[in-house]
This record gives sequence, structure tokens and C-alpha cells, in this order.
Amino acid sequence: MSGFDGAESDTSSRKAQVVQACAVGFDFDHTLGFDNKLEVAAFVETAQRLARASQLPFDAERSTIAITREIGNYRNGQCTLDQAIALAFDDALGEGTGQTQVIDDFRALAVELAPRYVRGVPGVGELLSSLDDALLPYAILTNGWNPLQQRKADCIDFRRPVFVSDDIGVRKPNVHAFNVLRDYFELPADCIWYVGDDPRVDVLGSLGAGMRAIWCDFDGHLFPTDIPAPTAIVRDLTDVMRVIAV
Repeated sequence: MSGFDGAESDTSSRKAQVVQACAVGFDFDHTLGFDNKLEVAAFVETAQRLARASQLPFDAERSTIAITREIGNYRNGQCTLDQAIALAFDDALGEGTGQTQVIDDFRALAVELAPRYVRGVPGVGELLSSLDDALLPYAILTNGWNPLQQRKADCIDFRRPVFVSDDIGVRKPNVHAFNVLRDYFELPADCIWYVGDDPRVDVLGSLGAGMRAIWCDFDGHLFPTDIPAPTAIVRDLTDVMRVIAV
């Protein structure tokens, strides 16, 4: 694992080395930004609207439990987003309520609410500015669905490509997801740093694809001992630049 001890070399020299050597891929959720349970909020509000319009009983707690469970199944790759949302509506409001129109309503509301819920991780603006100053190529590779993930990236002023699992047809930690970054950057995998918060999805996945992995540990957790260690650990997002410039 990389550390940060020792005197820093000349900034311009570091930037030149970085530009020539590598590119950076990022996870989004809990790495660059927090969405503060945006999808749960959008589902509960959509369910409440549907219940009111259809004169159905509405229970906010039941709706929250249903969407939390089903979104978890979607994120684990057990079903599609539409299947997850349909099942959540059927549970929250009754069999048959999870129709195409209400699923579309949920999707639209989640995108609409994104600016209200999404917040950047402390230091994200500084890090992105440093990467831009260094002329360093970077992009997001995230599990999830569009246009929501793109909208969330917009909310933190991320202006580079955003590759989303539902668009590319494969989810992290599958190596083929990470190969999207390799092909975009047109660099060997070992010249790419991948930054993420999930040990098994982000670290194990990117290492398996031959990349260098930076684990974002913002909460002081212990890294699992049953999988390979990350190339580096950062506890502040701005430390990413120090790692890749070594």
C-alpha cells in the first residue's frame, strides 16, 4: 500500500509524470458524491401520489422497506431496475400497481430530485480541479442507471465521461466493466488508477482487471483480509492526487 511520508518533489515535475503515466477512473456513490437515499425518497413520494390518486392505503414505512429491499436486490445484480421497482410497488400498494407508467414516474422524479439530494464528497471540487490542471484524463465508471447517474455527476460539476452499468450492459466487479475504461483511455490497464469505496466491487474488481486500486476509507473501516489489498488507501479525497503523482 502506498503512503504519503517524505518530501514532495517539484509540482510541475509531478504533473508531467502524471500526464505521461496514467489515467483515473472513479466510482460515484460514496466516492465522489452522496445521494442521501435519493431513490428511496423518489419511490416513497411516487407511491404516495399513486395511492392518493387511486384511493389506496399508503404506509410510508412499508414503502421505505419495500424499495430499500428491492433496490438492494437490483444493486446486487439479482434483477433489473424495472423489476425491482415493480416489485416494490406491488409490495407497498398492492399486487398489480407496479405498472410501466408508475415505474417511469419514479425514474423521472428521481432525476428531478437529484439536485436536492446529491452532495459532493468533501474535497471533490479540489481534486477535479487538480486533475484538470495536470491535464490528466479521468472518467466515472459506476453501477446504476441513466439518466440518474449522469444527473448525479452533473450535480457535482463532473464534466468528463460517465460510464454506467445499465448502459454498457455489465456491472462491476466484472472485468468487462473495467475494460470500458481501458478502451476509453487507450492505455494499458496497469496505467489506470481506479478509485472507489467498495472493497469487493471497486478494489477487487479493478485489481482483477489489472488496474491499480485506491480504496476510499472515509469512515475508518478495516479492509477485508480475505481479498487482495488495494494499491493505496486514502481517507481524504484530495489525497488521491498525492498517490497517483508518486
